[in-house]
Order: sequence, then C-alpha cells, then structure tokens
Amino acid sequence: MAKRTTRQIVKGDYKSWNFILFLTLAFMLMTMLLVVIDGTIKDVRTRAGLACATPTLPPAAGCPAGWRYTQNANTKCPMFVCETK
Repeated sequence: MAKRTTRQIVKGDYKSWNFILFLTLAFMLMTMLLVVIDGTIKDVRTRAGLACATPTLPPAAGCPAGWRYTQNANTKCPMFVCETK
C-alpha cells in the first residue's frame, strides 16, 4: 500500500496562489484597458465631428428676419440658420 505523504507549507511558497494572482492582475489590466479605450473612443468621435455641440441661441440683432432651428445636412447636428425674406 502506498504511503501517504503530507506536504509541509514552506515560508514563501506561492505556488498555490499563482492562479489567484494571475486572475487579479488580468482583471486589473482589463479594467485599465477598458477605461483607456472608452476615453479614446469619445475623443475620436469628438474630433471626427460625430459628437454634436450644444447649440446656443445667437443674438437677435445678427439676423433681422429671425433665426430658424434646423439640422446640418452632413453631420445631423442641430444649429440655427438665419431666415431670408
């Protein structure tokens, strides 16, 4: 019959913790990458003109006929256009 052996825990023995450490570090790396990628996507959309700025009402004196609220045909962003008579 085989003799049972007991494994003694040696100080500094991290073999049993390798998998837990790997998962922890992988999760931290994934979280950092997702945060960086999210910021990059928002930055690229803004630079490409895909994110619309909030339109502000121009002064009434700038257009005697009045302003019309419409969308830009290319970017689909809201804007104000001066009415012509």
